[in-house]
Amino acid sequence: MKKHVLIWASGAKPDKIICKETLNHRGLIEMVSGLDVYNFTEKAYRRAYEALGIDIINRVPTDNAPLPTPDGETGSHPTRPYYYSSLGVYDTVMRHTYPCKNSEDVWNLDMDTIHYNDLMTPVPHPCRADDIMVRQQIIGDTGLYYPMLYTTLFMWGVEVLGFENFMLAACMEPKHFHDHFLIPCVNKSKAIIREIIKASDSPFLFVHDDLASGTGPFFHPSWYDDYIFPHYPGIFKEAKQMGKKIIFVADGNMSEFLPKLIEIGVDGFMFENPATPIEKVIEHFGQPGKFMIGGINTVKLTTGSPNDIRKMVLDLMKKTDGIQGFAMASCGGLHGDIPLDNLIAYFDTRVEIGATPEDWRTRYEF
Repeated sequence: MKKHVLIWASGAKPDKIICKETLNHRGLIEMVSGLDVYNFTEKAYRRAYEALGIDIINRVPTDNAPLPTPDGETGSHPTRPYYYSSLGVYDTVMRHTYPCKNSEDVWNLDMDTIHYNDLMTPVPHPCRADDIMVRQQIIGDTGLYYPMLYTTLFMWGVEVLGFENFMLAACMEPKHFHDHFLIPCVNKSKAIIREIIKASDSPFLFVHDDLASGTGPFFHPSWYDDYIFPHYPGIFKEAKQMGKKIIFVADGNMSEFLPKLIEIGVDGFMFENPATPIEKVIEHFGQPGKFMIGGINTVKLTTGSPNDIRKMVLDLMKKTDGIQGFAMASCGGLHGDIPLDNLIAYFDTRVEIGATPEDWRTRYEF
C-alpha cells in the first residue's frame, strides 16, 4: 500500500516487504480480481494490485484496454511510425521509421520538432501533470503511483534517431552531436521533469536511460564522462531541490556506471537482474539511505520450474537481508508469456516472506 512505501521512503521499516511490479498478464489479473480485464480494466488492475501486495505502481489504466494484437501478428499504428505486437493485456510497440535516413541527416534535424509525447516509448503513460494527477486519484491509497521519464538523455538518441544513426553520429562527430542533439534534449528533459514534480506526490523521481547492453557500455566509458554524466545533475536539480529521491532505471549490465551514479547524486537504482549482478548493486546501493528495486530474474520466472522460482525468491531474501532500502521487483514486467503456474509459485512464495497477503488467491473469489 501507499502508506508502506512512504514509510520505506523515509528510511523507516514498514511491516511488509515493499514490492514493485508491472502487471501485463491477463490470466493473473483475472484470477485475482474476478473481473474480465478488457471490460473492467481499471477496477481489475486496482483489485490485482491490492490482492498481490504490489506497492509501487506505474501502470494505472484510466480506460478499458484495447483488445491486443493476435499472437504472431503485427499491427500498425494509424498515424505514428510504430508496429504493435502482443505482449499481454497491453501490446508492445516497435518503431519502424525515423526522421533521419542516415547519420548525415542528423545534422539537419530540427530539434524543435521533437516532442516526448510523440514517442511511443515502453512507458505505459505520458508525463503530463494532468495525466499524473488523474492516475494518482484513481489508484488512491492502494499503492504509490509513479510516472517515469523514459528518455532522460541517452535514450533520446535511441528513440528519436534509431540506434544505428545515433551510434554513428555520436561516434564520428561526438562534440557536434553533443551540441546539436544532446544539449536540446537536456532542456527537453528538464521541462518534462518540471512537469512531473509539480503534479506527482511521490517522494521519488524515476528516470530511465539504458546506458549499457547485457555485457556492458555501448560506448567507451570516457564518452559518457564527456557527454552524458555531466548533464545529469542539472537534469535532476529541480527535483532534488524539492527533496525528491532520484531512482535511476536501466536495463543492461550497469556495473561500470554504478559508482558514477552515486557520485552524481542518484539515490536508488531499479535494475534488470542478472544483467547487472545483484552483488554489484548491493555493493553500491545496499547502503543506508540508498534504494535498490529489482532482484527477480524475469527469464527464470518465465522458463524455470515452480521450484526454481521459489528458490530464487528465498535466495534473494537471504542476499538482501538487512538492506533497508531493498524492494522486490521483476523489472522486466509480468507479461503474458510467463506460465500462470510460475506466477502462482512466485506469489505463493511472496506470502512466505511477507510480501503478499495470504488470501491473494481468494480475496475476490465469487
